[in-house]
Amino acid sequence: MKLTFLGTGAADWDINAYDPASEFRRFSSALVNDDLLIDPGPHIFHFARSAGKPELFDNVKNIIVTHTHNDHFWPDTVKLLCCGRSVKLWGDPACMKKLKATLGDEVASKIDFNAIPVSRDPYRIGDYNIWSLRSNHQGDYWDEDTRLYLIEGVDLPDPSLPDGVLPVADVRMLYYGCDSAWIPTQSWNVIKEKPVNAMVMELTCGVPAPNDWRIFEHNTLEMLKLMLETFRKYRYFSPDVRFYTSHMARTLHSSHTQLVKELEPLGVTPAFDGMVIDV
Repeated sequence: MKLTFLGTGAADWDINAYDPASEFRRFSSALVNDDLLIDPGPHIFHFARSAGKPELFDNVKNIIVTHTHNDHFWPDTVKLLCCGRSVKLWGDPACMKKLKATLGDEVASKIDFNAIPVSRDPYRIGDYNIWSLRSNHQGDYWDEDTRLYLIEGVDLPDPSLPDGVLPVADVRMLYYGCDSAWIPTQSWNVIKEKPVNAMVMELTCGVPAPNDWRIFEHNTLEMLKLMLETFRKYRYFSPDVRFYTSHMARTLHSSHTQLVKELEPLGVTPAFDGMVIDV
């Protein structure tokens, strides 16, 4: 599986201040291969234009939503992606509530929305098995279940293998956890049993923000360190697991270069807009 980071910033980045010559993060969003979008935020088309890839979302068939905050879920983006196209939207019922309130009932009715509850069992969404798990975060609605996701896909074997070599498909698993403070126990009891190959963890608060009030729904660097120590102590996940961070706040971090230095001793790579990883 390939993961493209379309945005790696928290909600305090201003798209109007974008300068291609300066360091910038769009709101957090990601694309799995070319057909599964995580969070239809307001900046994804800006990314596509800036990258010179206007066709980037042409093959998207499914969209999964972590929660309804505007930096992750933008109704106009959903409208452009889903209306008149065979694209399915998946998430909490709060998504449809926000679509109706923003776009109106008539437009919202044209969107193929599939309400899925949090569950310890996976949903089959397109070519993926996806676990929709509860996060520790508050969305726009009091009764909304905000989400963490486990995404399992199959990497097809190399078609150029020589004759006589039996191709073996490789099952790969991604954890995507923006936004959440820690990992709720109910979700952790599912995640810890999985052979995760790549973990994308949120790091809203960096070195300039220790003991920040956001700890009740976002991670600080200290929280990330503690989780990593525990993961490694008990040898959770796949032996080749790699760790990444996203959802970095503009006002709670220094430069990306400095963040790389801060996370390198932890064996963690901070993502940046346009970064592509092989899960």
